[in-house]
Amino acid sequence: MDIYRNQPHGLNVLETIRKQGTQRTPAMEGSSAPPRKPLNDRRLQPDRRRAQQEFKGPCRRRKSGRRSTALLHPHTRQPVSLEDRRGRMISTRA
Repeated sequence: MDIYRNQPHGLNVLETIRKQGTQRTPAMEGSSAPPRKPLNDRRLQPDRRRAQQEFKGPCRRRKSGRRSTALLHPHTRQPVSLEDRRGRMISTRA
């Protein structure tokens, strides 16, 4: 049981509550659980979709446009790495 500093009543009230116990609903005699329904949920059924077959041939997905993430060298127009050999980041400001 947690004891908080901002409780409005003292610890002796908590002790009396704990000693009294919690009220329980009396159990009924002869009560049973309702009958189970058959499982018709699709999430529990096996997956009957066709298996995907491996595509043979060149990839025909749409190629990205002219934009690329590589930075170009300002003089040679060749792609350069984002970090120079000393480990510092290259300035990307225009």
